[in-house]
Amino acid sequence: MYTNVEQVTSRRNVIVAAFRGVATGQVAAHDRVLLDGRHLVEEAIRAGLSITVLAMTASRLADDPAAAALASSLADADTRVLSVTDRVMEAMSPVTSPSGFVALAERPTVTLDEVMARRPQLVLGLVDIQNPGNLGAIIRTAHAGDATGIVTTGECTDPYGWKALRGAMGGTFRIPVVRRTAPMSLVAHARSCGLEVVAIVARGGTQLYDVDLTRPTLAMVGGEGTGLPQDLVSAADGALSIPMLGAAESLNAATAAGLVIYEAFRQRHIASAPPPATEDDNR
Repeated sequence: MYTNVEQVTSRRNVIVAAFRGVATGQVAAHDRVLLDGRHLVEEAIRAGLSITVLAMTASRLADDPAAAALASSLADADTRVLSVTDRVMEAMSPVTSPSGFVALAERPTVTLDEVMARRPQLVLGLVDIQNPGNLGAIIRTAHAGDATGIVTTGECTDPYGWKALRGAMGGTFRIPVVRRTAPMSLVAHARSCGLEVVAIVARGGTQLYDVDLTRPTLAMVGGEGTGLPQDLVSAADGALSIPMLGAAESLNAATAAGLVIYEAFRQRHIASAPPPATEDDNR
């Protein structure tokens, strides 16, 4: 099973530097993503991505038959498969407690037209969200709540960075996600596709439950602390606020996005569903 597996025992090996380069977001590594854990690797494979390098600890290869079988199948498909020591894995993996299973894969190529393709659209426009955990949580929720696409704009962190990918738990490979589109350009493109642009603001907007989210919609979500820039709020077709009691000034970006996603889910899939049949209906 292991005839195509290379042994790597030195932390100075060039492949270790390659993993570190992708983890730290070096410009030269922007055509690849780092996947930590078997679950993310399997999600990437299901999405049709090419796994270029897979590294596993020798103990994981020996003790985890499912992981070893995956390594064997990838080796047969011309993926470079490495067996590494625990110390080498600590250098390759960016997490505090490595899973013993890391990979490099090609970065998905997604266009803005792909994000807008599925109708009726519910696209999240994320502006200046810098916490990768928040970004990953939004993507995970968007996939679960049947949103149709994600666009990161402004100074958003990379949705394909390793922290955001871990936070999204594979959702990034199941919903179209495109990055680094200028915010005003996104607004103009959405309008040209027939979407209504809604700005999510802390106060002063139409209450969430009074907004029709069954229509094709681009919902703009601002970053932690500052929220959406005023010029974007002014450029939107309307503003939406989430009801809050008490002294809270705003909600976490991921929480706000999740509430909007699931209100849209309720309106589109639950409120519009026909009532269940009764005995009288069947007579």
